[in-house]
This record gives sequence, structure tokens and C-alpha cells, in this order.
Amino acid sequence: MKSQRAKNAVRRLLISIFFIECIGMTSVYSQVHEAIKPYVDFLSHKQLPAKDYILSLFKNHDIVFICERDHRDITQYELYLDILRDPYFTNHVGVLFTEVGSRSLNPELNQFLSSGKMDSTEVNSRILDFRRNMLFYPVWHCYNWSMLAQGIYQLNNTLPEEKKIAWYPSDIYFETKNPIDKEKIKKAYNQYNDYYQRDSLMADYIIQKINVMKSKNQKQKALIIMNYRHAFNPNYYRQKGVPEQNVGRFLFEAFPGQCANVLVNQFALTAIHSDNDIAVAPTQQGKWDAAFHHLGINDAGFNFSGTPFGKDEFDHNPRTCPGITYQDVFTGFVYYRFIPEFRIVVGVPHIAEEGFADEYEKREAIYYEIHQTENPHEAQHDIWKLNEIEERSEDFLPNLMQPIQQWLK
Repeated sequence: MKSQRAKNAVRRLLISIFFIECIGMTSVYSQVHEAIKPYVDFLSHKQLPAKDYILSLFKNHDIVFICERDHRDITQYELYLDILRDPYFTNHVGVLFTEVGSRSLNPELNQFLSSGKMDSTEVNSRILDFRRNMLFYPVWHCYNWSMLAQGIYQLNNTLPEEKKIAWYPSDIYFETKNPIDKEKIKKAYNQYNDYYQRDSLMADYIIQKINVMKSKNQKQKALIIMNYRHAFNPNYYRQKGVPEQNVGRFLFEAFPGQCANVLVNQFALTAIHSDNDIAVAPTQQGKWDAAFHHLGINDAGFNFSGTPFGKDEFDHNPRTCPGITYQDVFTGFVYYRFIPEFRIVVGVPHIAEEGFADEYEKREAIYYEIHQTENPHEAQHDIWKLNEIEERSEDFLPNLMQPIQQWLK
């Protein structure tokens, strides 16, 4: 496994060097393309680093959403852990909500995170147990959830009791430790598949938790990490005049004037056929990334309002009503690492062991029975493949870089 990881790391480094050097050469020896000049001119003024920008939003807001990129990307979680570790966060915020993970993980998850010193074997064992029982999916494949759990546990070991980070995964309640109950699983998937019900359930849970916290401390603040549309504010519409049922919308309406949301640099979806069948393009035909590349900036954050970025039409979702801009939907933007530096990491070490491969096979059988679709792979092979970490560059890298480079020639 180490040999393969080393090869992947070398490959990723070479790809990154190749693209950055090529872009760097074109930037040095050419004038700024007229199409990206407004963005370059804006970025030429000093910007806050991504972490500092996100933390600065807590000065005037109690709730800050981060709209994460590809669930599988681990690079962004280096930023999120840096935010959690910052003294400002531990002193003035201290609470994290995430889309990923069932609310049924608590109170056990927070008991573990605040449990004091365990040896590494016990810590890994506890996290593995959460990983096997964290969602209504047969299994969650992204490694970064383990990384986040490890990071918060280690951080809490350095903090006094009153400053320990509390983490509340917020997705649909589902307890997998009990004997498999097909009806319970079916109910969870029906809630998940209902575009409206899932977000309203997540939002209700978060709102209730925050209200309880605020009843004890009116100044309580919280960071919320959600993927894609879940973090959109009430100004986003697919059909004009019809409010969207997104977690962000519900929170912004429940706590008026207290919420902010931040888009992390990623790519735009040009078509959505299913969760696993999408088409992508760089944001604004690659102009945004080209401007950051031209200046060599890969760690920055700023408010959208009044900027050339914010005034651009919202192309992050192909179903968006015409006329909606980025500053309509998001408070701000952070650019954290160039696209060639994105790292897709999947797998959970040892997850298939101790008889869990058989349990996974049973869960998958129920999953495909409920969805009335044919299982496209052999379950045992699939779970054993996830038993080790696999790391690679962003899947869409070639398709994304070509449009970006056109503005740098």
C-alpha cells in the first residue's frame, strides 16, 4: 500500500508541477488576457488567507456555512482543520455541524471526542466503529471523515473541558447497529431521496440544536459544512418565485442577519443526470482559475459583493434561474489550492475486516432491492477495495485545465 501511495504522490506532484509551470511561464511572458483582467486587477489588491477570511465572518455572524467541493477531496479538509484549530475558533465558536454523518452518531461521537487520552489503537478502533455505522448508505467511502474525527479528537486533548470542539453530524437519523430492519432502512432512503424532506430534516435538527445552545449562551456561534446546494442561501431559485428547500435557506430564514455562506473554489456542473453522472466545467469558463493562476494566488478569501467575481452569473448549478449572480447566492468565496493540487482520497483502513464484509453485503442487497436497480458490482470485492486508502488527482483534471489555459496564452 505504501508503494502505491508513494507512486500516487509522485504522480500528483508531477501533474501539479507541469500545470503550474506551464501556467507560470505563460503568465510571465504574456500580457493579461482582456477577459480575465477585471479579476486580476481585483486580486492584485491584498486579500486575506482563506482561513482568516472565514474566521473573520464570525465577527459579524453567528453561523457560517462552508460550501465544500467534491466530498472525496481531502485537500479542503486541511483548511477546515486549520480553522478548527485556530484559537479564535476554540475561544469564540467551538461548534461544528456537518452534512456527512447521521445524527444518530451522537451522543457517542462527542463523548469519544472529549474522552481524554487513549492510545492510537483504541482511537483508530473507535473511529472505525463510527465509520461502519455512520450513515444509511451501506458505507461512506471518503477518507476525510476519519481525518476530521482524528483531528478533532487530537485537538480536544489539548483543550480545557469548556473549550473542546463539539461536532454534530446532521443527516437523517439512522441506527445501523441494531439488527437489519428493512423497513427502517427503506424509511431512511425515502427521506434521503425526497429532495425537500431531507433538507428540512437536517435544517430542523441544526436549528433545534442552535436554539438550545443559544438559550444557554446568546452569543453561541457555529460552523456548518455542507456540500453543493445544501449551502445555498434563500436567493437561489430554480423556478422563479418558488423557494428552494435547501438547508442554507432554512437557516438563513430561521436566524435572519446572523448567517453567512462561503463557496470554496471547485468547478461548475454543466449537467446533472444523477449523483454519479455529471458533467463539469471550470467556473466561468475557466476565467476565475486563470486569474488566480496568473498571479500565483492559491490561498485567499473575500466577500463577493461589489467584486467582478460576485457580479458574474451563477453558473455553479445548470438549473439556476437566469439573472442570479454569485453575490446573490453566497456571502463570500475562498480559493484554496489550484485544481491540480486537489487530492481525491477514498477508502477506510480495515473497514472490511472483523466480519464487516459480510454485513456490508447484506446492506447492499437491501439497498439495491429498495432502489429496484441491479447491483453493478460484487459487494465483497467492493468493500475489500475500500479496505485500503486510494489516492489520486481530481478525476476531471484534464477537462478542467484546458479551458483555464486558453485565458493564459
